Formats: sequence, structure tokens, C-alpha cells
Amino acid sequence: MASWLSCYLTAGVAALLFEFGAFRKGCVTDTGTIYILQVVGVVLALALIPLSLRGFKKMVDRLDEKEYSDERICRIYMTCSLLRILAFFIVIVFGTLLYYLIDDTIGLYVAAIGAICSMFAFPTKGAIEDETGF
Repeated sequence: MASWLSCYLTAGVAALLFEFGAFRKGCVTDTGTIYILQVVGVVLALALIPLSLRGFKKMVDRLDEKEYSDERICRIYMTCSLLRILAFFIVIVFGTLLYYLIDDTIGLYVAAIGAICSMFAFPTKGAIEDETGF
């Protein structure tokens, strides 16, 4: 739960630093650099979000088919859950920084898409029990 919340806390701290003047908003002005940053942001969102949602589901389905011990299933599940949350962390924080660095709304779109999709990865006890079977 703490790692899931860290996505939003880190993006919030970055936004506060830019809003209160610790860093200058719109400091990247070169059009080539802006274009590259926009493409990287969109590609990150297009690659990491489906991978973290669909790839995680496929991994959990495969765990049910294997004859692993409960301890190993928990360890694999936790590792993959943290990687899943890391993917959302990258998308949300990069989108927030992108918005403030280039002063364009594409960063907000990337961060919003990441935030909305991360709601499907909200770690609840019921979801963990359903996915792991215990």
C-alpha cells in the first residue's frame, strides 16, 4: 500500500516544488528536446501500463498452474506487484515532470492516464486473496 501511495506523493511533491518556485516551470524550450520528451512520455505510458495490467494478470494466472510452495508464490507475487507499481510510478512521475518541464498539457494526460490505470492495481486484501488463492 505504501509503495502504491508513493506514486502520488512523489508526483505531488514534484508539483509543489514547481508551483512554489523551487524550480522554474517550462525550463525546456528547445523544440527538438520537447518533441523527444513528449514521445518518451507517450511511449512510456503505452508500453508500461498495458504491461503492468495485462502482464501481471497473466503472471498470476500462470502461478496457479505451477506447483510452487505458498512461500514462493507469495515472494513471486510481491516482486511482481512491486514491479507493477514501479511501472505506474514511472509513468505518473514522468508525466508530472513532463508537464512542468515543457509547460504543456501532454504531461498531464500521461500522468492522468497512469493515475487512472493505477486504480486497477490498488492493493486490497481481497484482491490479493483472490489472485493468490490463499
